[in-house]
Amino acid sequence: MLKKISIFTFVTMFAFLLIPQNDAAAQGRNVEEVEIIVLGNCGMCKDRIERAAFSVRGVRRANWDQEKQMLTLTFRSNRTDQETIERTIAKAGHDTENFITDEETHANLHHCCIYPRDPELLENNRLYNEE
Repeated sequence: MLKKISIFTFVTMFAFLLIPQNDAAAQGRNVEEVEIIVLGNCGMCKDRIERAAFSVRGVRRANWDQEKQMLTLTFRSNRTDQETIERTIAKAGHDTENFITDEETHANLHHCCIYPRDPELLENNRLYNEE
């Protein structure tokens, strides 16, 4: 009888582990997924953009699509926010949909990474270091 209870307990616990769970919900974390326009040209840009995003505490996923000029982000909203991530990416040299990099940083990117700047973004957005 005791052996049957032990086996039943083991099987039940094992089955519980196999049930897919939303990791964020299971751990009480607020996870947000957003897509952000980020300008760039090449694989080096992709590395720089994603590395900048991952440098922000709370960012869980960052994937930049060169063709779409779109960064897909997953982050913990109780640790960071979209503005902080965008400012960090702009500081690294890439204009985003809400913040732009400064002229010197843009000019000092590797020659293949110097992307054409969008006049609308330049006119309507703030520098990453402005309040």
